[in-house]
Order: sequence, then structure tokens, then C-alpha cells
Amino acid sequence: MPREFQVESFISGKELNNQSVSLVIPRITRDRIHNNIYYKCNLHTVSLRGDSMNHLTKIIIRDFGKIKDPYVKELNGSMLVGGPQFKCLLMKLIEIRPTMEQLQAMFELGCTIPNFEDKYIIALLLVYGRIQYYYLNIDSEIAKYWRNSLKKYITDYRKVKVINMHEDCWSQSQNIGVSIAHLDEIVDRLAIKEDIWGIPLGKCQWGDIYNEEIDDESSEDSDSEEESYSDTNSGS
Repeated sequence: MPREFQVESFISGKELNNQSVSLVIPRITRDRIHNNIYYKCNLHTVSLRGDSMNHLTKIIIRDFGKIKDPYVKELNGSMLVGGPQFKCLLMKLIEIRPTMEQLQAMFELGCTIPNFEDKYIIALLLVYGRIQYYYLNIDSEIAKYWRNSLKKYITDYRKVKVINMHEDCWSQSQNIGVSIAHLDEIVDRLAIKEDIWGIPLGKCQWGDIYNEEIDDESSEDSDSEEESYSDTNSGS
């Protein structure tokens, strides 16, 4: 029996929806991640010398960021969306559960760091949001934030190297394919499919960005809340 199945996976003490945040990733995948050499050497609490978003951001920028300079040799030429490193970073994000302010700062890295290419980081963050917050109702402010993020990047056509999105990089029953895709294709998968790279996405009220009725209902709810608030104030 492979050694990876003999180790109990770590369960984060942080909770969302009354359960550990780690449980959005299936048990077998968690075991493989926690026994992966990349996770052990880079993302374990001892390796990070801490267990916070400040420590993790340095690893994400180092391994999934890129300086737009033809004269600078890439140190991270093996960047691959959906691969083992990607899944390890995704798992660590889930375990840490960064605040919305920290996530917004990550989304803005491309604007704050000169000549910085953030397309792989954007892909990581979008997958994280779709997996971690799938259970939220559409009227949640956090759900609206992630829905707007998906809608924003559905028009982002930057190319990234990916594991074929219907395949699991650790599957032993198929030859894993690597291809060039665009960010909008990843967003499309997150919006309409039930899984990505072998990870279930969960049934989601806010994920279908093509359903305009969701936006209409959300705006109607907001209008009715404003009218109710106005009526209350005028009555007083």
C-alpha cells in the first residue's frame, strides 16, 4: 500500500459553515497533498516559519508570480495550473483561510508590483473562492464579491499552462495532459461544471455567472431592503 494512504491528513481548526475549512477537499486528495514533497518543504508550518497569510504570500509570489522582463531568467518555469504545486498552495490557502482584505490585496498584486505577471495567482485565487465559499447564499456580500470576481475574469484571455481541467494530476488510470488554456476557460469551468482537476466544486447558488436572473433577484432584494429602510426612517 502506498505510504501516502497511511498518514492521517491534517484538519484545520478554522471553520466555515460549521465544519473545518479543510473538508472542502476530499480526504484522499488531502493525504496526497500533505505527503507531497513540495508541501513538506515549502508549506508546512515549520518550513514557512509561521502559519499566516504573510508567510504564504511570499511562497505564492515566488512560485506562481512572474516578472515581465525578457532579460530575467524565470526561476519558476514549471508553473502549472492544476498541478501538484497548485493543489498544495490551494490546500494551504484553505487551511489558513485569509481575510477578504488579504485576498483583495492578492488580487491587486499585478497593479502594485511593477512588471509583475499575476495570471497564475489569479487562477489560484478564483479556484479557492469557488471551492471555499460554494455554500453561501447569493445575498451574502462575500458571495457577491466572488461572483463579481468571476464575471470580471471571464473576459481575461491571458494564456496559462494547465493540467487538462477534467483530469486529476495524481490519477493513475490515465495519461495526464498538459495544454495551454486561457483564464476565461478556467472561469467558465468554475461557473458551469461540478468539478475541476478532480476536486468537487459543490452546488453553488452564485457560481453560474451566465444566469442573469440571479443578478436581477439580487438587485431586487437590495432595492426592497433600501425601500424598507427608507420607509422606516420616514415613519420615524
